[in-house]
Amino acid sequence: SKRSSERLRVLPVLMRLYFKVSDDKILDAKFKTFGCGAAIATSSMATEMIKGKTVDESLKITNEAVAEALDGLPANKMHCSVLAQEAIEAAINNYKEKSAKKQTSDEK
Repeated sequence: SKRSSERLRVLPVLMRLYFKVSDDKILDAKFKTFGCGAAIATSSMATEMIKGKTVDESLKITNEAVAEALDGLPANKMHCSVLAQEAIEAAINNYKEKSAKKQTSDEK
């Protein structure tokens, strides 16, 4: 019997979120994504979902919530919602690190 296999080519996705914070509340959010339509859609939805929330509330957004807000995603595109959740976490962690450094330098 012959075996056949197909390679699944996964294209890299670059997803970055930017946001403006005042009094610990996210006032505005933007994204820059290079990837498939699902990656762009999940990035866009993630920015809409964090607007108006506090930084800590935004960390509670799950990839399932992003997918649900888009009325679902095909199973083979669910990884895009995971990337959106990870982008939120990375952006917030970056913000917290910068805030902590600024606070430390302000205290000196």
